[in-house]
Amino acid sequence: MARVTVGAYMQDLSRTQNIAEMDAFVEAQGGMKPKLVDRQAIFESVSYLQSHGFDDEEVQRCLVRYFYVDLDLLYEALTTRH
Repeated sequence: MARVTVGAYMQDLSRTQNIAEMDAFVEAQGGMKPKLVDRQAIFESVSYLQSHGFDDEEVQRCLVRYFYVDLDLLYEALTTRH
């Protein structure tokens, strides 16, 4: 998969209408999940999804499904409120 920013990838995923369409999007990218291990990128992704109505459980499920996520940082982002 070509290197893309997490924000751009999240926006592309958010334009999809359902899980099957999201899965097809990931498959079209070569089936490879991008890594999401940068602290700032994880916090921004969590914030982005929460601002679009996702609760903590949905945020976790979405990010783990479509990214290789640093789970410690994801947990930190979900439990830390700015």
